[in-house]
Amino acid sequence: MDPKSTYLLEIKLLGNPKKVRKDVRCFCFDKVVDSDTTNLKDLVDEITDMYPPGYLEVAHVQYYDADLKSFPVVNTDQELILMFQKHIDSKVDTESILNHMQGRLCDQQLG
Repeated sequence: MDPKSTYLLEIKLLGNPKKVRKDVRCFCFDKVVDSDTTNLKDLVDEITDMYPPGYLEVAHVQYYDADLKSFPVVNTDQELILMFQKHIDSKVDTESILNHMQGRLCDQQLG
């Protein structure tokens, strides 16, 4: 891996707020990725293979954008590249994978 394009993703898995245990907010783990060779589908597939979502749940990727002070959703490879570009100085990105019921909005604040 090229050190200039390598990032440490601090991933937080958040489940469906109606189904998760109340004493556990999220599950956290780190993953090192190369931004030059990673695409969104492969990244989500790797994570959902390790930690599969529940029945009728769909994984969504979000990250914290300090400029906007919000958690934009990553839907395309271009948005994934933008996510990496915004964290080029620190090389560390806090990313959240949301698993929730298809067609429902997640009303839980991340952070």
